[in-house]
Amino acid sequence: MYRLTTRIDASFLATMLLEAAFWRGDGRPSVERMLEDRATARYVEGWGRPGDVALAALDGDDTPVGAAWYRHFRADDAGYGFVSEDIPELSIGVAREHRDRGVGSLLIGSLLQRARARDERAMSLSVDRANPARALYERFGFREQDGNPADTSVIMIIELTGRPL
Repeated sequence: MYRLTTRIDASFLATMLLEAAFWRGDGRPSVERMLEDRATARYVEGWGRPGDVALAALDGDDTPVGAAWYRHFRADDAGYGFVSEDIPELSIGVAREHRDRGVGSLLIGSLLQRARARDERAMSLSVDRANPARALYERFGFREQDGNPADTSVIMIIELTGRPL
């Protein structure tokens, strides 16, 4: 059994960002090395600014094993899954040994509920085409945006409020 908490620090988010970015496990740098890259660091840098929302999943021993979070980006500091300044970008990471146990579903479903309660009109994300998590996102209603079929990753978006994108 897993339960959720909103008590999360930026260092745990950075660890989960590493899980997300290096989901295959190969060529995995240290968290510190990963955060030297501004393109990646922007997802956790200065965590806790207005509009930042996160949930962590805890196992039966209250050990954090996964997190999902979203934040808004400016167009001049866009993330990989950027769509627009008024649509936040989702990030999610689950420790390898806790994958395929429903942790990702618990995190995404709960985070989407929070986003709807905060009247976010949509949410976006970026995912590698080969990442098995892509099927999870599709189950929740994320749909691929038109893009370059030669890219290794895609931007996916989910509409949350019924307002047109």
